[in-house]
Amino acid sequence: MGKLQDKYPEKEILFDTKSFTGIGHLRTTGNLMERKGGNLLNNLHIYLRGFDRSLSSMENAAIIVVLDNDQRDVEKFRQDLEQVAKESLMFTDHVFCIAVKEMEAWLLGDEEAIEKAYPMIKKKYLKTYEQDGICDTWEVLANMVYPGGLSGLRKKSKSSYSETGKAKCEWADKIGRELILENNISPSFRKLLSALQIRIEAA
Repeated sequence: MGKLQDKYPEKEILFDTKSFTGIGHLRTTGNLMERKGGNLLNNLHIYLRGFDRSLSSMENAAIIVVLDNDQRDVEKFRQDLEQVAKESLMFTDHVFCIAVKEMEAWLLGDEEAIEKAYPMIKKKYLKTYEQDGICDTWEVLANMVYPGGLSGLRKKSKSSYSETGKAKCEWADKIGRELILENNISPSFRKLLSALQIRIEAA
């Protein structure tokens, strides 16, 4: 968003973000504990209604929901999300932007940004990577940039996710700073960028 503010200095672009610890499940699936949890999808209808009410007086407001699809069928997932929005009777403009397969695909969409952030990257792992493919996305990035690759990260993580989560946050921060938005070849990232630019330019 900071890069878009720089690109459109004549526009007043205000934004706020809310992060979630996990994606969860839509209300019709998952066990009782999952449905009661604090993950995004568990209570998506409640979040959408809340954001819709809080933005009701703001002109040109939009709710951008960014999430990954993991193993889900992308179009079916998008239809399910839109159904929740429809049932929530929203008035605020909204769009669901799905990272295919996961957020690391958006980082892998800009090889130059990865190399600027990590000059010693192992490019060979990109040769077999299919952009936005349903494959081991974050694992490819780990092999490229983490000392000792994926096996090194798993060895350090052991049975805990904390080290993996820490590494993913570092990649997003360091590579994200170097991203050239228009150069990113990830189709799902380009959809996100297009959704944002259409709304900014129309405001």
